[in-house]
Amino acid sequence: MSGKGRLSDAVWTAFTEALRFIVVPLVLVDLVTSNYPQLSTAFMSEIGTFVMFFGGMIVASSTLEAIHRPGTYKRLLFGMCGLAFVGMWMFVIFGGGIAEFSYGPYFVRFDITKIVYIVLAGISLKALLVYMTFSVNRRAEVERARKRRVDDAEKMRQQARNAKKMKAARAATTLSFERMSSAEFDVTADDDIGYTPSAYVKDLPTGMKICEVCGAQSPTKDYVCKNCGSWFPRDSVI
Repeated sequence: MSGKGRLSDAVWTAFTEALRFIVVPLVLVDLVTSNYPQLSTAFMSEIGTFVMFFGGMIVASSTLEAIHRPGTYKRLLFGMCGLAFVGMWMFVIFGGGIAEFSYGPYFVRFDITKIVYIVLAGISLKALLVYMTFSVNRRAEVERARKRRVDDAEKMRQQARNAKKMKAARAATTLSFERMSSAEFDVTADDDIGYTPSAYVKDLPTGMKICEVCGAQSPTKDYVCKNCGSWFPRDSVI
């Protein structure tokens, strides 16, 4: 089931469980306490609060159980918690198995403790269903998690390869001295860079000057050599 399907299932579960364990029981409790005030149990004075509390826990546990995939530990945990709260809810509704009814001089005491325990035992059997659902779907869940890890690892490797290619492409497009035009250089012992003039320097056109670093010709108005990027002396700029 997809995430959207589980979400809709969880919303429907919350709605139905709220009706079953909160709304309808509160209406019935109100009718009983209003029409039969002589009936009393161990939890009758605060039975509305108990129904709201345990019913809310049942709704929350059932909703969280429905929203998780079968075969996950979270679904198993919330399923077991929901059963525990259902047992507590039933115990409160039945007043622990003891109910007393008085009418005038008459007094009746009902002891259905054994019946309550049988009902709780029947509810606990659902734990087997929850565990069987977990065990049956566990292998599929483990396989799905393994595939997800493999896919994530493959994505990371692909991203690393793409990053390496981009880095190599940037390195290939970076300017280097090897790609610049070569010129004649004389490096003296004191690291002064000197230029050996070529034959065409004698016939230097008007309005042009020579770069002392690379020997390229540039207009006299230029501040920077377009060939090597070195700066011209200030007095050479006209």
